[in-house]
Amino acid sequence: MTDSTHTQGDAGLAVPRRILGFERDAAGEWIVRLDCGHRRHVRHRPPLSDYPWLADAAAREARVGAAIECGRCGRGELPDGAAEYRTTATFDEATLPAGLRRDHTIRAGSWGRVEVLEGRLRFVMPPLAIDRELAAGEHAIIPPEVPHHVEPLGAVRMRVVFLRVSAPDLPRDA
Repeated sequence: MTDSTHTQGDAGLAVPRRILGFERDAAGEWIVRLDCGHRRHVRHRPPLSDYPWLADAAAREARVGAAIECGRCGRGELPDGAAEYRTTATFDEATLPAGLRRDHTIRAGSWGRVEVLEGRLRFVMPPLAIDRELAAGEHAIIPPEVPHHVEPLGAVRMRVVFLRVSAPDLPRDA
């Protein structure tokens, strides 16, 4: 589920995520379930993709907990079924907490959506080469565990909405 008006950018950087398990699609292709809530097709098709361990059940099972790249996180795409569970207070340039002004992360299993209600806000996510100015009515998506920060650009009103995917195998801190 992506709002093309508000995608993160064209950097196309991937974020390493932990494999939670495997499933097959209707065509019999392997899909990995990731700790970010995304699912990703993985195919052994050398030289384009080299995953020989897909063919062996024990080797696949040994990969549970291992890292694999998630391009959808890098593009700021929320996982299907992501639902809001909490919203911060509305902050302005004077009440914006210092913790939001310096690099910080959102815990595993949770996503964020920075919403600008009035004014302008700079949104920076260094690992994904994102540095954008958000105006009133715009938002940016924050993947779990990716460092980011915001800076008010004059008078601003903003908030953060937290989302998560309801799935029994995803990390949950509360």
